Amino acid sequence: MINVLKNKLATLNMAVSPQRVFSGARTVALLGTIAVAVAVAVVLGLWQGGEYRPLYGEQEQYDRNQVIAALEQNRFDYYVEPQKGNIMVERSQVAAARIAMAAAGIEAKVPAGLEILNKDFALGTSQFIENARYRHGLEGELARSIMTLDGVSNARVHLALPKQTLFVGRNKELPSASVVVVLTPGRVLHSDNIAAIVNLVAGSVPDLQADRVNVIDQHGNLLSNQIGQGTGIGELGNSQYLSYTQKLEAEYIESAAKMLRPMVGVNNFQVEVAASVNFDRVEATEESYGPKGTVRNEFSSFDNEGQKEPEGVPGTQSNRLPEGKEDGDGTLVNKRGESSKDYAVDRTLKHIKYQQGSVERLTVSVLLNGEAESFSDAQRENIRTMLIDALGLDEARGDKLSLFVHPFNTDAPELLASTPSWWMDNIWLDYLRYILSAVVSLVILLVVIRPAVRALAQQNASRETVNAGANEGTLSRTVAGEFVGGSTDMAVGSEGSKTPAMNDMPDLPTPETGLEGQSSYLQMLSEREPERVAHVVKQWMTPKNADI
Repeated sequence: MINVLKNKLATLNMAVSPQRVFSGARTVALLGTIAVAVAVAVVLGLWQGGEYRPLYGEQEQYDRNQVIAALEQNRFDYYVEPQKGNIMVERSQVAAARIAMAAAGIEAKVPAGLEILNKDFALGTSQFIENARYRHGLEGELARSIMTLDGVSNARVHLALPKQTLFVGRNKELPSASVVVVLTPGRVLHSDNIAAIVNLVAGSVPDLQADRVNVIDQHGNLLSNQIGQGTGIGELGNSQYLSYTQKLEAEYIESAAKMLRPMVGVNNFQVEVAASVNFDRVEATEESYGPKGTVRNEFSSFDNEGQKEPEGVPGTQSNRLPEGKEDGDGTLVNKRGESSKDYAVDRTLKHIKYQQGSVERLTVSVLLNGEAESFSDAQRENIRTMLIDALGLDEARGDKLSLFVHPFNTDAPELLASTPSWWMDNIWLDYLRYILSAVVSLVILLVVIRPAVRALAQQNASRETVNAGANEGTLSRTVAGEFVGGSTDMAVGSEGSKTPAMNDMPDLPTPETGLEGQSSYLQMLSEREPERVAHVVKQWMTPKNADI
């Protein structure tokens, strides 16, 4: 009976052997599940590796050596970012790390602002100390504002404020300021950002002019030279001239392209514009008068006295008044006349300030794709007229337009490429890292794990074949001599091969063992393998025709 039960258990063990579990579609599904699990684990590991956050902000100043020593002492996982030098900590440990830094007495510091004035001063504090503290607080406030700009990790501001006086002097002292900015690695301040810093400082200090503010970086470069010293409209810095010209040329090119696309196609033309721009600052004053004037005031005076010239012998007779009419031949002796006219003249006074950046001359070159015979003279003339009107070209100003037709060289398209390929962008390197990790994981699964599983399955299949043959002979002998005698049981037990699942079971009791010993063995067997024992008992209770 015991031999029969053990053979039944061996048969059940063979039914659930590993090679049957890993056969067919189950093997493919299991390998796919393992591959997906490993790939997901690798990707999640790489993704979790990027879940690091800076321990302190870019505007917060701290001693990195003390912070690193405290992190190592508290066994925090960290690394130093090579781009900006920030100390990165795992996202879930940022709060705990900040608490540990505070417990170690390490605090990030920012420049002191006007809150320094809230401190209690001694009763005998002089006005000089109060002014110095106010200036120091104002410098800190300006430094904080500058540090909020993107790309600026630290800033310091120095103000030179002259002493205020009630006396009016001829040479009044003006305030000045100097700003030192520490840029993050790889960042550059453009002229607009520098102008914003200059105007920020100049607008925060009374009587401070923008041309008296100097901005330098940590390398000693004078950044304020890149902008115009004035703040008026139309004033450009040296670095802005080229960008303004390029922007103007791009607008002309786009205007010409809008007209050419519907006519010749998108990729069948090339337009280049060279603009000569005058950035001279010119101011002129003109005074002009009208050609005709209007009489505003007129004055006229005339005095005429006449008498006959004296003649004859002097005496009383000659001094007597003449009698009768005066002879017509008499001559006027006194004659006086006066005339005056005031004219109101039209007078015009003009003060002209010419705008900077005026276009002096435009040179436009247009190249069309095709053979010379593909465009007739009338079509070329129409295109030329259209471009002249669209771009506003003026021959009197010296503008030129050249139009040529030539087939494009399509064998070397890289010569016309103005931008790099999309796959050369740095943002795709991160995605490529994850993709390569997943590919490597799949290769490992297909090259290493899958052959190992196949070899194991083949080995188990060969063992199953051998065990099946042995079990078949054992079962046949067992059926023939079932419950015949103890010798038959022992023969079956000795000739039958033991399966791997039964190797750890104790030896069968001998025929001399009593009923109590056999019952204890069966009880132990049912405790260790209850499912298999239940299966064997169930098969015993099943009719033979149903078992077949």
